[in-house]
Amino acid sequence: MQRRQFLALCSAFVAWPVLANSRIQKTPSQAEGPFYPVTSIPLRESLVLDESSLIGEPMTLTTRVVDDTGKPMSGIRVEIWQCDGQGVYEHPRQPEVERFDPSFAGFAALETDSNGLCQFQTLYPVPYTGRPPHIHVKLWHGKHEMLTTQLYLKGETGNEWWGGSERDWLQMDVAKDAKGNQMTQFQFVV
Repeated sequence: MQRRQFLALCSAFVAWPVLANSRIQKTPSQAEGPFYPVTSIPLRESLVLDESSLIGEPMTLTTRVVDDTGKPMSGIRVEIWQCDGQGVYEHPRQPEVERFDPSFAGFAALETDSNGLCQFQTLYPVPYTGRPPHIHVKLWHGKHEMLTTQLYLKGETGNEWWGGSERDWLQMDVAKDAKGNQMTQFQFVV
């Protein structure tokens, strides 16, 4: 993504109104799930290792972390993990883990900048048996776990069965840029 496109996408975050001394509803937590990575999650922007052989479609996920007054939080470690384009996680407890797409990393982490932003190159999430498309997220401040949750794609079949009352707060709109690349954004309030 070019800098201009990234800045345009990020401007949507800045445009969200925040009143002085007001509080914003915090992002709901959700279960970690059974496939949190067992190895250290490396700092890397891209989970896509080889786009030419990737099973699935690449997607840019831009996140922003703010406190409950809307102030951006820098230095927050944002971890994401998700299944590959076949619905398989890179995890030793995953049945048929040997099928995991070697063109996809499965998990990554970044730290937020001074504007609370970080951006991942990942995979458009896919459903698997019993679950709608989703991305797992965990936020850390130093060694303190701040939030564990899951993000869903707005309008996807299966969302209605998962997430309870928090579901509406955890959905992302996906759009395409001028080149047809998938992109989405999410603001975490902690």
